[in-house]
Amino acid sequence: MLTIGNIYGHGFDRSQLARLEALGFVFRPEASTYMGSQVCHFLDFPVGPSLELVEVTDQPDYESFVPPGMEPYCPGISLVVDGGSPAAFDAYERDFATLGPYRLHVPYRAGTGSEAPGWHYLNFARPVVPGTFVWLTAFDESKPIPATRTRHANGVRAISGLVFDLDCAGLASLSRLAGQPLVSGELQIGDVAVTAVEAGATGRQFPLRAVVLKADNLDGFAPDLRSDDAPARVMGRATRCIETNPSSWDLWITT
Repeated sequence: MLTIGNIYGHGFDRSQLARLEALGFVFRPEASTYMGSQVCHFLDFPVGPSLELVEVTDQPDYESFVPPGMEPYCPGISLVVDGGSPAAFDAYERDFATLGPYRLHVPYRAGTGSEAPGWHYLNFARPVVPGTFVWLTAFDESKPIPATRTRHANGVRAISGLVFDLDCAGLASLSRLAGQPLVSGELQIGDVAVTAVEAGATGRQFPLRAVVLKADNLDGFAPDLRSDDAPARVMGRATRCIETNPSSWDLWITT
């Protein structure tokens, strides 16, 4: 069984982060840095996955870092293996050999040596989903202390969905990897509904069109944060749309 650990997107500079803060989101106090000159800012929620908003500070360094299977600046989804054990990777490597799986280990603390406890990643040289970097994550013991589950001033409490501008075939490998059926263009990974919706031109550089967030109500979001087309039809209820940048996903807020 897999669950979604976090979803990341690129292109979030200081002005975009400030805009989200003005809309009532509260970022994790500390930013993180990752290979490829990536500065990562996190939005955590009372339950479920986190959002990781990435700013690249050195473009040549980032582009030299990009691993096999990752299209530069594409969004990404971390799938956490049940129980978090790296031993589970063995079965995934056998079952998904056609996707070119390969492992990466990153110690929890810098300077502790390559064999020190850390995160284990199973990446795929051939994308699980077009234009999206999907990988598996496992943890050595003792695991890092989980981030504080933030409550946001705008009442957003969880990620409830991911919307891809793809046909059903585009999610077939993800369905098989997650071990969940794809029914009428939708599959469920933990508490997150992953949906394929062919929408045509959306202004997105990559197929992950939107991350759907669930809020207590929409009172904290101005009525002009709306879309009269896809969000209303897909979600079947009142929706606010926060546009971000072309290389990332938009945020659709619903109740």
